[in-house]
Formats: sequence, C-alpha cells, structure tokens
Amino acid sequence: MSFRLAGGSTMLLKRASGVRIVCHAGTLWVSEYRRFDDSVLQAGETLTLGSNRDVVISGLPDAQVALLS
Repeated sequence: MSFRLAGGSTMLLKRASGVRIVCHAGTLWVSEYRRFDDSVLQAGETLTLGSNRDVVISGLPDAQVALLS
C-alpha cells in the first residue's frame, strides 16, 4: 500500500510486527508504543518493525509512504 501522509496527519498501525515502512519522499516520523527512541525516515530510507506493538506514523511536514508486509 502506497500513500501520501500530509503534515499533521497520523496513521496508527495496529500490531505491526514485520511491516516494512518505506519513505519514498519527504520525512516520516515513526513512534512505537512503549519505546522511547522514535525514528525519523528520510526519502529512500526504510524501517522494518520487529515487535508486535502499535506504531504511529506522521509526515514531517509530509511524506510519500509505502507499507509492505
């Protein structure tokens, strides 16, 4: 699934273990429930989620994102 995440918009990924987040353009903020170290992805960077926690993603100010399983 690929989409644009506008600045100020957020998306909740429930129990996201194994999901690969790809930032195609812009900047993306990734916050995993009960973790204190958030991630920021720039265009071309990816992050594969290793835990089954909920994750919130948000564009900073916006991002083109793909979620792969």
